This record gives sequence, structure tokens and C-alpha cells, in this order.
Amino acid sequence: MRGADDPFADLTARECEILALLATGRSDLGISQSLFVTRKTVEFHTRNIFRKLGVPASERDNRRVHAVLRFLQYEA
Repeated sequence: MRGADDPFADLTARECEILALLATGRSDLGISQSLFVTRKTVEFHTRNIFRKLGVPASERDNRRVHAVLRFLQYEA
């Protein structure tokens, strides 16, 4: 159940769908083909996911991996 302090509460249905596909290892191209949208659209939603989940940009860390780890921990 999502509460006020739930970082996933702000994600749109499409952002949740994209995050779930990221968790399966899909690339932006793979996600765009699955959802019949452009890669730019996937990139836009992915940036929003990072922002909403508070995943900071870092040269040492992979933002996708951190977002997926948060998703998997939430789903557990």
C-alpha cells in the first residue's frame, strides 16, 4: 500500500511500467519497441523516474541500477 512517504506514489502509471521494464533488463530501445513509443519518450520518463525517486547523477554509479534496486526492494 502506498503512503504519503512512499517514493513511488509520485510515479505515473507509464513511469511504473517503464521502471518495471528497466527491472527486466530492457534497454531504452527495447522499452520503446515494447510500448510503441519513441526512445526520446522513454528517456523522458526515465529521467522523471530518477528525479522522483531521488536517484542522484554520479559518474561512479549507474542510475538505472539504483532505480531498479529501489523498485525491487519496494516490490519485495
